[in-house]
Amino acid sequence: MHRLAAVMLAASAPLAACATSGGGHQAVDASGALPGARPVDRDARQRVAREDMLTQMAFWAGEYQTFPNDIEAAQRFAEALRRGGRADRAAQIAGEALGRFPEDRQLLTTYGYAQIASGRPQDALRPLALVAAAEPENWRVRSALGAALDQLGRFTEARRAYQEALALEPNEPRVLTNLGVSHIMAGDPAEAEPILRQASQLPHAPPEARQNLAIAIALQGRFDEAEQLERIDLPPAQAAENIQYLRSLLSDPRRWGDLGRAG
Repeated sequence: MHRLAAVMLAASAPLAACATSGGGHQAVDASGALPGARPVDRDARQRVAREDMLTQMAFWAGEYQTFPNDIEAAQRFAEALRRGGRADRAAQIAGEALGRFPEDRQLLTTYGYAQIASGRPQDALRPLALVAAAEPENWRVRSALGAALDQLGRFTEARRAYQEALALEPNEPRVLTNLGVSHIMAGDPAEAEPILRQASQLPHAPPEARQNLAIAIALQGRFDEAEQLERIDLPPAQAAENIQYLRSLLSDPRRWGDLGRAG
């Protein structure tokens, strides 16, 4: 079943390896490796970024096992898990690494994103707020904060976060999509429609912008128009199933907040 979801953005900036002894962990060499471990293969770490996500997850799992106190291995493993749909495991790995590197902003970001994807937005607020305070130009983290606040039903605060993100990155379609989602979750699809229409017409708009626009239109009772939009990205049978689901929501607007939760 299709579910509307706020668009989450990847934390993709490169991270240099950093050595630490880490409280409670075995002694490591300068690379963060356990005693007797092989040296870090920097070339292999660069090459794996061109591989598919399953290959990346397997590679970084091995690196994390071999170099448990290497911040790069921890961050890359957690981020590969998150991108590969293993949000719970990503949050676990990032959380473990934060015990050793509590101020690392990329780990904090990955941890926050993974908690949102796992349906635990309350646990995402503090790490994302710390990154937002340390990086005043980071619009992505502000948009993610908005998504977490939306999941908690704190719509006014969420929209403030989106507006802060848009002030930094005007007309960013992914932020506009999240803002439109916020209005749908609050039960105001008419307010969401022009925002999502704007987002869907911008260059590099994510598919979610158009799909969420279809949802906003359907929740106003314009089912034929909504289904035509859905069919741009989805097979006809799935588009029809989604519209039938949305028809059922019209009888109980209190359920509209479910659209923003992972399904």
